[in-house]
Amino acid sequence: MRRILVYAAIIIAFFVVGLIVANFLLMPLLVGRGEEIAVPNVCNQPLDTAVEMLRAAGLDGVVVERRFDRIIDEGYVIVQDPLPDAQVKKKRIINLTVSLGAETVSVPFLAGIGYEQGLSIISRIGLVVTRVDSVFSDSIGLGKIIGTVPEAETEVSKGDGVVLIVSKGLILRIPNLVGQQLSQAQLILQRMGLVLGAIEEIQGSGTRGTVIIQNPEPDRIVNSGDTVNIMVIK
Repeated sequence: MRRILVYAAIIIAFFVVGLIVANFLLMPLLVGRGEEIAVPNVCNQPLDTAVEMLRAAGLDGVVVERRFDRIIDEGYVIVQDPLPDAQVKKKRIINLTVSLGAETVSVPFLAGIGYEQGLSIISRIGLVVTRVDSVFSDSIGLGKIIGTVPEAETEVSKGDGVVLIVSKGLILRIPNLVGQQLSQAQLILQRMGLVLGAIEEIQGSGTRGTVIIQNPEPDRIVNSGDTVNIMVIK
């Protein structure tokens, strides 16, 4: 009988100890583990600040990705997972995606390249042609690129706009036809894409058919297809 009482006392003692352990150790752990908190919004925050904000809330911030972004500055948080205001357990890891800033590229050198080819190059490197300006050139033929704005080798952000300057053709300057025979003057103008207009014969000293006056005057800038009038010795 006495032995039974001893065993009963031991069992009761273990039970009491178990209740104490459960009440003061296990229950606080279980309650704490089940507590939920709202995830703070750390988007658009510097990484250090974001990590501190999460730590203050009882959470852990971990960088899982770094990528280029045209809007968010370098070193700032782009995206967080879970999202802001989500209810999570304490000590939950919050995944952070951090910006590397805008990706930059160098404007290519396109002078002398055809328009279509230049357009393809601009597109392949991630830039956009926003406008095409056409001007006459001293050295670059019709339809070829003279230059860009910004200039070649300028560092710009991917997605930025570029202006292409395309040649309308070589600048045409009226040649000096004075002293040339009519047939030779006509050939010169034809080769330049100009048109021989009115031919007036006037009295003068010299060989018949020699050009003595022209309009427009020599070195005047003209367009292809413009007309040149001359006076020749009668």
